[in-house]
Amino acid sequence: MAKNMQHKTVNIITTDEVEGKVQAVFSNFNEVDSDGDVVMPNSIKSGYGERGVAMVWAHDWKDVIGRGEIVQDDKRAVFKGQFNTVKAMGDLQQWSFGYEVLESEKGMFKKDNSEEIEVRFLKDVKVWEVSPVLVGANQNTYTMSVKGDEQED
Repeated sequence: MAKNMQHKTVNIITTDEVEGKVQAVFSNFNEVDSDGDVVMPNSIKSGYGERGVAMVWAHDWKDVIGRGEIVQDDKRAVFKGQFNTVKAMGDLQQWSFGYEVLESEKGMFKKDNSEEIEVRFLKDVKVWEVSPVLVGANQNTYTMSVKGDEQED
């Protein structure tokens, strides 16, 4: 567990139903988010190793709502999971993740024709949970599919 993480007792309700499956982009690489961070490609790994990652509501560990896995390519990190106790909110939500920074460095970042700004480059990140939230640090996160209803990129 992360050094500064607190523990809460939770009751988890699971289901084998197809209903409640979700895919969501929770991080886009090489973009500055509202925290001034740039997540680097292939920097994300589950804090639980091969067991997957928890899905909690708005980063609140007492509200465990599912579990899933992290899949990433050169452009983004995707959470593929199953809701345990709630229905998807569709396009009314964004996505975020709770993490521990293992390696980072400060530097300057410029994307397209924008002004160069100082950011923290996240080079090695351990993800402890992925959360549907109302507003994420990266405004370009979204739900890709719910119940197997794939959404176009």
